[in-house]
Amino acid sequence: MKIMRFFQTFGISLSLLLIAIFGIQEGMAQEFQHIPSDQRGDPRLRRKSNIDGNNIRATVFNFGMSGRTAARPDEIPYEWPKNTQRIYVALVGIWLAGEVELDDGTRIHMVDFPAFRESPEGTSWNLEPVPGFLNPESGEIARSDDPNSWPTAAQGGWRDKRDDPVDPGWIGSWNGFFGKNVFNADQEMFYRDSDDLYTRFNYVPDETDPTRG
Repeated sequence: MKIMRFFQTFGISLSLLLIAIFGIQEGMAQEFQHIPSDQRGDPRLRRKSNIDGNNIRATVFNFGMSGRTAARPDEIPYEWPKNTQRIYVALVGIWLAGEVELDDGTRIHMVDFPAFRESPEGTSWNLEPVPGFLNPESGEIARSDDPNSWPTAAQGGWRDKRDDPVDPGWIGSWNGFFGKNVFNADQEMFYRDSDDLYTRFNYVPDETDPTRG
């Protein structure tokens, strides 16, 4: 009788434990459910701004480059000390590479460029700035020393801060590396890029979002 009661008690306890575990797992799955990003690059938002903090001058482009792309008077290669015409670096650009598997199982190496590449139809295959991180009516990249370059209330403020329950969009505030309205650096610029326009290969980077290139 004692053995039977033990197994009955053990079976009930095990069932309750399994129910609790599966309930926790289901709750965690719901809590950490992946939501596909709706952020897409837009070549129309390409901007460049000159920065001259910390005794260095250079031109920054909001698609992953800095320096000078050509012999243009409005572009500055890395100059130090500033206003001396002593040039140390002409142009800097970021390349992003990875090995991926296509739908047919073929493995290829893909490389994202900031510029100089387009499809046969003439569309961009480059990194492009994402809306919501600058004022599109301004000719500048969003920068800490120019509030007119920040996203406005009409644009919903900063895109990555629109869910802030206290201050949605951080409208009128700087969205900096060190935090909200923290100006530790002489100058700071902020932009976000996307490579979703690179549609050269039959590759879907997010299986939950087949619309993303």
